Amino acid sequence: MRSWPIRRRRALGDTHVILPTIGGRVRPTPEMRAALRPLARRPGLSATIILTLALAIGANSAIFSAVDAVLLQPLPFPSADRLVAVYERNRALRQATQLVAPGRLEEWNARNHTFDGLAAMYFENMTDTTGALPERVAAMRTSPRFFAVLGVAPALGRTPTPEEERFGGPPVAVVSDAFWRDRLNGDPSAAGRRLILGGVIYTIIGVMPAAFRYPTERTEVWLPTRAPASFLQVRTARLYTAFGRMKPGVTIDEAQADLDGVQARLGEEFPQTDRGWGSALVPMKEEQIGGVRRSLWLLLGAVALVLLAACGNVACLMLADAVRREQEIAIRFVLGAHRRTVVGQLLVEGVVLAVIGAAAGLLIAYWGIAALRAAAAELPRIADVRLDLRLVILTFAGGVATTLLFALAPALQATRRDGADALARGGRGCSGGRQRVQRVLVAGQIALAIVLLVGAALLIRSFERMQHISPGFDPEHVLTFRMSAQWSERADAVVQRQARTIVRLNALPGVESSAFSQLVPGGLTIPPGEFQIAGRDRSEKTFAIGRSVSAGYFRTLHIPILAGDTCSSDPSTPPFSKVLVTRAFADRFFPSESPIGHVMTWSGMPPDLRGEIVGVVGDVTENGLLSGAPPIAYWCTYNPYWPDPYFLVRTASSHPASMADIRAALREIEPQRAVYAVRPLNELVAASIAQRRVNTILLTLFASTALLLAAMGLYGVLSQLVASRTREIGVRMALGARTGQILALVARQAVAVTALGIAAGLAGGFALARLMGTLVFGISTRDPLTFVAVPIVLACVAAATAYVPARRAARLDPVDALRIE
Repeated sequence: MRSWPIRRRRALGDTHVILPTIGGRVRPTPEMRAALRPLARRPGLSATIILTLALAIGANSAIFSAVDAVLLQPLPFPSADRLVAVYERNRALRQATQLVAPGRLEEWNARNHTFDGLAAMYFENMTDTTGALPERVAAMRTSPRFFAVLGVAPALGRTPTPEEERFGGPPVAVVSDAFWRDRLNGDPSAAGRRLILGGVIYTIIGVMPAAFRYPTERTEVWLPTRAPASFLQVRTARLYTAFGRMKPGVTIDEAQADLDGVQARLGEEFPQTDRGWGSALVPMKEEQIGGVRRSLWLLLGAVALVLLAACGNVACLMLADAVRREQEIAIRFVLGAHRRTVVGQLLVEGVVLAVIGAAAGLLIAYWGIAALRAAAAELPRIADVRLDLRLVILTFAGGVATTLLFALAPALQATRRDGADALARGGRGCSGGRQRVQRVLVAGQIALAIVLLVGAALLIRSFERMQHISPGFDPEHVLTFRMSAQWSERADAVVQRQARTIVRLNALPGVESSAFSQLVPGGLTIPPGEFQIAGRDRSEKTFAIGRSVSAGYFRTLHIPILAGDTCSSDPSTPPFSKVLVTRAFADRFFPSESPIGHVMTWSGMPPDLRGEIVGVVGDVTENGLLSGAPPIAYWCTYNPYWPDPYFLVRTASSHPASMADIRAALREIEPQRAVYAVRPLNELVAASIAQRRVNTILLTLFASTALLLAAMGLYGVLSQLVASRTREIGVRMALGARTGQILALVARQAVAVTALGIAAGLAGGFALARLMGTLVFGISTRDPLTFVAVPIVLACVAAATAYVPARRAARLDPVDALRIE
């Protein structure tokens, strides 16, 4: 019985690693203790490997958590694959509009055969005056069947009944979990309490679960629409964002054909409003995340390449370490150790490093997820991105598996040579086979770095082009905000309030000018609307973006008026009677004449509202920097039908008015209204390319990490080369070799490895560039500057990396080198 542990100790090369079990507690295994001692003796190497693994594993965990939450996990609804977003589609424009008229939605729901139900909602900002101070509430007005179609039950209370959901029904409210906790203090008897929203008393009937955040996590209250039943007859009032639940077994193509058939029949019944319109269906998950799918897969692929580069780096480090320890390994063989035992210990060392690296990687992932949630706050489902048990298990399993995979080759290589040969060499260096393995691994790291650098360079160049796009207006020194309002306000009261607000803002010291806009410029994308030009064939379908603005809009944003003039700021002027158009509008619809003096009417608006074109302004990218400058018609008017516009204030550059000054001034005239959504206009414009900025920063960070790993690998290979050929270098120098020849000896190895990596990397870079087509802006995916600059940058890094070991070789003392045995 005593001979077994002695044999084991001899096999391990250590006679003190086996400890007994004392008091029922199991001490560390011999392999574990034997693995920890070499790691403790080489803290620099161990720390490098752990840090390399931690960075790679942490980055992969953070990005994978985002991909998992946003792309892989289903929506938090029962049978979510049956939910689809429903659009109206104008066949002449060949473009879907997100909004659906309420009456048309009800007819679609009644006449189709493929849906369990269709529902919709629209957003409304409201003022909560239940408490002492007014507070803004983000409310969602819902159609009949809203909660039934989604299939989510409340956590407390109930959802509206069909009688409560009908148009013109009683005022009831369902609140979010966050609203319930923050505003109602988590009151378990909240059902039955009152809310005063927009001057109307609502009865709270239910509280939704914390996971229910539809359509956005900012939604606080769901209210059935209170429009009268007669509103269903207004077939051009497209204000609903619609969705539906298909019946089991129905495909999206079948549902699409069904709704198109329904709409075709409606076109025959209502030719003035419904002819030429169809429907468009998109899976609800795709509708929510479609815009970020390619970006997230790109980032996941990038961090996977970083992980491969890290594993290659770890393999190089462990192989070099095994070479340095070959004399120790040879002694173990001479003492009778089995190869399996030695390989096992080397793998255990790798496992220990992997576990520590994975643990550190989880900490980095935690920080990375927090940073990602802050930097990409507008990313769909970003609130669901978090570390969970699945990710922790996957991180540790992946870290151990990848480390074992890449540690196995060094372990096998280190134990191949016979002990006598190793003892004769004295552990000075490695064989040509091992050097080839190291060179291939480093060339692979260089190739991966090239691929990532190409991707990063394309995004950087694209982002640089985006930043030089002129939006057509000056966003500097402009503050934007909104004031809570009610859609139930009288039209004349809305006009008077808008005019009163503009007058008060213009009178404020430190304000140059102010205006309002139906939507914030450079922000939300809206589809074109149909219009007619008086005197032209009405059968010709013409479309342009239209939005209402006040008279001071163009002065406030420094939009040049190219011809004509702006409208009057007199609130008694008939609404929508004056129109200004952009140059793109004039060029498209009036190519050979001036548009000034022509009269326009808009589909969906009362026929007596006719607008005369009074001016032409410069082109503006109203729908975001990347949308170009489409034809736009500005209704220059106070808008009685839009009580909740954005206000824009240009402050003086020398002594600007602060937002506190603006709030105080508005409180004088509107004490019961909350001011919210306060942001500088330049931030809103930048937000239109925020996702591109995040992609660029992350991919550049990953590429830099891969470049650093490649440089570390190349440095290790060249240092190993110098160490293994020290005696040879000494002989060469003793025979008269010059310093330049010694430098060239090391440089040739660096050039060979770098050239191989660059060649392979450029091939991968071209492949990646083809996949990045939709993410590249303003340049070609085969951008010459990118594909020339990236290899040059990497070659410079490689040259700098090679300099230190090459210089060390050139400075060797021949006498000292020849003494090495």
